[in-house]
Amino acid sequence: MIHIGKKIHAVIKAKGISVSIFAKKINKSRTVVYDIFERESIDSLLLYKISEELDFNFFSLYDLSGNDSQLVNETTTFYGDGWKLKYMELLEKYNRLLEMKVNDYFKKNNF
Repeated sequence: MIHIGKKIHAVIKAKGISVSIFAKKINKSRTVVYDIFERESIDSLLLYKISEELDFNFFSLYDLSGNDSQLVNETTTFYGDGWKLKYMELLEKYNRLLEMKVNDYFKKNNF
């Protein structure tokens, strides 16, 4: 399982960004940022904002093809709008998978 907080911390360190500056960029306190570093999971909207500010697609670290939370590629980065398109593709794929699972549930339970 991926520990997203550690990945975020590693990218911040690799880019040479201070915690204070990063906190200001995402409109959070330093305390909240240190809390994020400890998290194994994170709200998708916050992760999107962090991805945008760090110019790193953290969503690319997850395989949404059925193996939830599986690491795909730790070094994948997308610059400019390219990673945003990938993010949208992954969200669409996730939504399709979720819809399939919901439909299967309803069929199995005779709804």
